[in-house]
Amino acid sequence: MLGAAFVLLALLPGGASAQPAAASPDSVGAVADSAAAVRPAGEGPFDLRVRPLGPLRVAERNPLYHLFLTPTVRGTEVLATGGWRVGLSTAYSNIFEYNASESFFQLFDLERSTTVVSLARGLGGGVEVGASLGLQHNWGGFLDPAIQGLHDLFGLPNADREKVENGDFGVYLGSRVGRTQVYLDLPPGTGMEAPRMWVAWKVAGGPDARGDVTLRTTVKLPYGDHRASSRGTDVAAELALRRSWGATHLHLSGGVVRFDLPERLAPIMRDGAWYGSVALEQRVLEGLSLLGQFFGGSRYASGFGFAELDNLPLNLSVGGRGTLGEAWRWQISFTEDVPPNSPSVDFTVDVALTRVWSPGG
Repeated sequence: MLGAAFVLLALLPGGASAQPAAASPDSVGAVADSAAAVRPAGEGPFDLRVRPLGPLRVAERNPLYHLFLTPTVRGTEVLATGGWRVGLSTAYSNIFEYNASESFFQLFDLERSTTVVSLARGLGGGVEVGASLGLQHNWGGFLDPAIQGLHDLFGLPNADREKVENGDFGVYLGSRVGRTQVYLDLPPGTGMEAPRMWVAWKVAGGPDARGDVTLRTTVKLPYGDHRASSRGTDVAAELALRRSWGATHLHLSGGVVRFDLPERLAPIMRDGAWYGSVALEQRVLEGLSLLGQFFGGSRYASGFGFAELDNLPLNLSVGGRGTLGEAWRWQISFTEDVPPNSPSVDFTVDVALTRVWSPGG
């Protein structure tokens, strides 16, 4: 896999290049104009005004899956030596699944907000280390009447929402045969998610190359509240690639995750899964990119007899990423389950803000 990545980068025009010296905002235009004067169109380093901002940083939020490591799409970006990045993000999800088969009953009826803080440091040699910690709040919510009204207005099915009261809460998954085995029965409230740590290594390319490749390993530590964590150690390994054509950027990633299964969930869970994403980014202004992104993977669990847990978890995200000055970045995204009869949640709105300190800055 690594060898293939190197071959790919070798074939990309403009290949890997050295990190450029920092440029002030006033000098950006002059740098771009002078560079364009000495190179053929479409070749060489990027105009700073069309550099990629990266894919949307989104993750699967199914209540069963999210107890484990659901990798966040991060792309190929790695901090320069001595750089720091601090991030704050908030995601709000509406979740409803009401299903029964001969063997299982499922009720996921909640709204969930998750606020995550992260910190990363560039160590040099294309290596970055980072950590994140999330605070999760689960409750019955307030969106049920509006969602049902919208579905009724357009003649769309309500997926059995009418079978429960609006504003109710439930995260329940249990067997229906023999002696009842309860796998999930979580209360509402607030809980700390398990801390996550990662190491990223840019093995080829850079911000001024037309393509780059990054390897990333992420570990979920065996901590957190029972509402929000399996309390096991999960590990993921990922390969991320980028290819750019002027202001248009293609972001690809794929990897595998291995689970440390708690005893109560081992009968229904798999030991691991694969996952991947593809995103198309278009820089429309100097400080703004619009993105469409598809991400998903294989099942974390299966054998329930209804598609909402037996199908593949697949999501479609649309949104924007932008810059505020040289140091600040923001993201707004909307994620919908595609198709709707899959483990992925109904929808998620995600807002994020990051601040980067460059070396010596």
